[in-house]
Amino acid sequence: MEPKTKELLAIAASVASGCVACLETHMSLARQAGAESRDIQMAVNIARAVRLQAVTTIDDLATQWAHGDPIAVIAGNTACGPGCHC
Repeated sequence: MEPKTKELLAIAASVASGCVACLETHMSLARQAGAESRDIQMAVNIARAVRLQAVTTIDDLATQWAHGDPIAVIAGNTACGPGCHC
């Protein structure tokens, strides 16, 4: 994998996980590897969509559980898989 792509993936992982130190490091390394602002912004936007889906899903499940509703097993059609809507 080329360094620029690797660093863009690392930026996305940093944003999705909320790691500030990782984000700072990988932003710098991505720029050194030739990533442009639009490349970085795309990686950030994808990570935000993934993070938002995860937060929304767990919040909904927690609410269901708190009300005693059965919790369905989540598989297949969430986040960036078949039928993705993020």
